[in-house]
Amino acid sequence: MIKHQQIARKVPPASRVLDVGCGPGDLGRSLNGKQCNVTGWDLKLDRINANREFYQSLEELDIEKQGFGNEKYDVVVFSDVLEHLIDPEKVLTKSRESLRPGGMVLISLPNVAYLGIRLGLLKGNWNYTDEGILARSHLRFFTLSTTEQLLMSSGFRVQDMEPEIPIIHSAWKPVVYSILSKAWPSLFAIGWVFQGCDPRNL
Repeated sequence: MIKHQQIARKVPPASRVLDVGCGPGDLGRSLNGKQCNVTGWDLKLDRINANREFYQSLEELDIEKQGFGNEKYDVVVFSDVLEHLIDPEKVLTKSRESLRPGGMVLISLPNVAYLGIRLGLLKGNWNYTDEGILARSHLRFFTLSTTEQLLMSSGFRVQDMEPEIPIIHSAWKPVVYSILSKAWPSLFAIGWVFQGCDPRNL
């Protein structure tokens, strides 16, 4: 399952959603039909044209410089965003103030301890790429353990974790990867979708 679909599946119907770093707007499209009110923020909105209709509000801003404002949301989403920030813990901590009672945060992060990266390190390789786990734009790198620590140090309680597997065009390989990533998510998942709540709002 594609990551934005994994995230959308966790969003309750009729939620007010803040999509931080909305990019091309794939999450907004995936939420279509769930009667959600979706707000999208990004540094640049030049990639969202095809999916603009799925957002009730769009704004260009730098989340680290401009913050969250006073609006409240049922769900705040950081889909492959926190690894690009200078201080992801600070941003995640501030996001708690934007959640309504009973609200949740959904974050996805790439797994720097993925098997392929480990095998590369055994060979002495750490090669940056244009996208993916070792993308040149990543300022931070996370393992399963440090992702959990990030959520907890930001004041959230981890409610759920779902591994992300590579997109594989094969009849049987995705099934194998799904089994392995659930059994050993720190080794076989290319990333994860975490769901967290603010204990103060329960």
